[in-house]
Amino acid sequence: MADSWSFEALSPASFLARSAVVHRDRVAVVSHDRQLTYGHLEERCLRLAGSLRAIASGRPVAVLAANGLPLLESHYSVPWAGSPLVALNVRLTPGDLAFIVGHSEAAVLVHDEDLREVAEAVQERLPELRLVSCGRGGDEYEHFATSGPPSRVEVTDERGTLAINYTSGTTGSPKGVMCHHRGAYLQALAMVAHAGISAESVYLWTLPMFHCNGWCFTWAVTAAGARHLCRSTGDPVATWRLVAAEGVTHLCAAPVVVNALAAATTTPLPQGQRLDIMVGGSPPTPSVLSRLEALGARVTHLYGLTETF
Repeated sequence: MADSWSFEALSPASFLARSAVVHRDRVAVVSHDRQLTYGHLEERCLRLAGSLRAIASGRPVAVLAANGLPLLESHYSVPWAGSPLVALNVRLTPGDLAFIVGHSEAAVLVHDEDLREVAEAVQERLPELRLVSCGRGGDEYEHFATSGPPSRVEVTDERGTLAINYTSGTTGSPKGVMCHHRGAYLQALAMVAHAGISAESVYLWTLPMFHCNGWCFTWAVTAAGARHLCRSTGDPVATWRLVAAEGVTHLCAAPVVVNALAAATTTPLPQGQRLDIMVGGSPPTPSVLSRLEALGARVTHLYGLTETF
């Protein structure tokens, strides 16, 4: 280990601290009807961290939310609170979710207001669990983000737990994979390089952020100072319209989504615009690759083992 004066622990949350300086006035995220700069995003995450630190006391913070501002912010505010992040699959049953929250020993469950009934069902099994609702004006989460005491717990052990990601439990109880700060930092930078993300890129969130922390693109996009676009739709035709209208340059998707995009339109993207698609799982067929290339998209096939970095 190098002397302390020449060594800094690696953590992907540091990408936001850097981008808040280098790209302070650049748009960081567009989430439905909200738009935040990198400077504003950092301020919110620091205040969220202060509030979460007070109620979690270093124990994990679980988040049950669809792709959007709260789930993206949690990838920075939770580490800055000194807690591991447990991003939950919104499609799981309350029983599986309760197992995950209990097994990870999470102290707090941040949840979309639309998922309140599910969150309360989890709390029924874990009475000491603290619920924090987000998604409505004036909710507790928004109060944390605007009025909490700014805080940032420095990472001293880069191999400490950053996030715990759980399987769906199809072969028994869900199983958790512990990801550390150093590994996620390196994986995020690998995604910046392999995907060719720059400060001018616009990344459309089609992949769930709860899936391996969005394959570390939750941090990679920020590392490049690019734009997170959280306006995804399950309709592939609408997705193509959104890609063209918002100048989307990158997205990640499962094979079934890529196949649907390839079949959804015959209208190429505007001249000069190119879409880079990263796909995990089975490789696309040559015909799908040809159709997407004709539409102005280039596909990169990724090997799905993010937890090995």
